[in-house]
Amino acid sequence: MAENILLSALRRYEFYSYSSTFISELYKTVSQELYGDTNWEWDYNTTNEYSIPRSWNSTSRFTGNQGTITAKNKNDPSLFFTISMNISRFYTNYYTNDYTRSYLLRTGYRNNGSVVKPDLYTEVGAVSEIPLNTCINEAYSNTSNAPNVYWKWSLFSSQHYIFMLGEPQNATDVAYPVRLYLGKLKPFENEDPLVANDFVGVFGHYPLGLNMSDDELKYGTGRGYVRTSRNGTANALYHFSTSSQVSSPGLGGRYFVSPFYVWHESEGVRGEFYGIRTAVLRDAGMYPDGSILDLGEERYYVFHVMNQQHPATHQGFYTSNGAYYNGQPYFFDSPLLLGGGQRVLLFEIEKEV
Repeated sequence: MAENILLSALRRYEFYSYSSTFISELYKTVSQELYGDTNWEWDYNTTNEYSIPRSWNSTSRFTGNQGTITAKNKNDPSLFFTISMNISRFYTNYYTNDYTRSYLLRTGYRNNGSVVKPDLYTEVGAVSEIPLNTCINEAYSNTSNAPNVYWKWSLFSSQHYIFMLGEPQNATDVAYPVRLYLGKLKPFENEDPLVANDFVGVFGHYPLGLNMSDDELKYGTGRGYVRTSRNGTANALYHFSTSSQVSSPGLGGRYFVSPFYVWHESEGVRGEFYGIRTAVLRDAGMYPDGSILDLGEERYYVFHVMNQQHPATHQGFYTSNGAYYNGQPYFFDSPLLLGGGQRVLLFEIEKEV
């Protein structure tokens, strides 16, 4: 059962799916005529070659198409995202069977016209894949360990971004909340027009580009890709972080609202997520889920999120090329909330003119 809430240009959708049906259920939700999306034009197909899982050690062995969805911004056609579902698999000669490891998302952020492809994956590779679940590090055992987790999904969309949150509904240590930001990023300074329109990124709950787990900067912080860096580098790897762990309101009724800072190792902080911030509410009853937080100059739609606990055992995942990446989710600075309270995401309600 899907739900839709309209707030100015902001849309909120809710739906349920298994990992294997995420793409199709997402499309069913956003394409319902009753709702309509004034910001994005969605499309869905099951013929895209990048959503066909192939065993990493025997590419001639494959399974059925997992589905691809695209979203094109109605106001800015260059703002375009592709998401293809895939599965990490391998083939064993001894057992003459194929085993699965992780459900994966392959993404793209360029409008390639009639050619639908997750260009971030095609240009960067499997290190850019986003896991829906983790698994044990036994690549060649005769055990499949990519559970088909059942999720509750919340989708927020505005004219600038698409933001998805998936909360696993079954008690398990092989899946933790999925966070996925696809959209424009807001620079803190005026930028060169040659790169300003390409300050667009893909940022997930799992540090993207993770190929050195012993590097603390890469292992212990959020990270994603931007279409073009300030110096013109395509598919640039950027970190992101918040600074909100202290509960609000504090002394004098002050609210500690934090943006998602987007920064580059050599550039420093460049900007933030467009229109999404976070805070910790000392008394969640003051602002229940779906309420409006009015701070005078800014108004936010309040969304309660579950704590992002780090998995105790299944801490990594296999990409489609067979590489195992050990890591932790780092969408927020930490699951630890100083002083307790409720973590919330704040979606800015833009003023209508």
